[in-house]
Amino acid sequence: MDKHFILEIVTPIRTLNFEEVQYLRAPSMEGLFGVMPGHISSIINLDIGEVKVVSKNKQNYFSISGGFAEISKTKVSLLVESIESNNEIDKDRSNKALERAKLRLKDDSKDQARVTLALARAKNRLKVSSR
Repeated sequence: MDKHFILEIVTPIRTLNFEEVQYLRAPSMEGLFGVMPGHISSIINLDIGEVKVVSKNKQNYFSISGGFAEISKTKVSLLVESIESNNEIDKDRSNKALERAKLRLKDDSKDQARVTLALARAKNRLKVSSR
């Protein structure tokens, strides 16, 4: 059995490729899941959360806003709405987004589902930025 797999992360504006991935952890709608080489083929609905990629014995952390994962024995493709690595995240912007979402959550005239998602995205970006 191979000790690595290929990871491709696709967004509407860019694609990230990783060779020799040893482990992937991602958020699904049912909770976190992990992928190692030889994983059973699957398609999984992704949630807002943190993606951890271990490649060439280095850990990389990313914030995603949901999407889909397609897993085969030798390759994983993540099709996501957006992705930011922990060092790409603007903490000031994320803090401002968090404060806006908190204020809007108190306003009954706002779309509460949309505000709740904005709050979750802001919290996730701040969490990932601290890695």
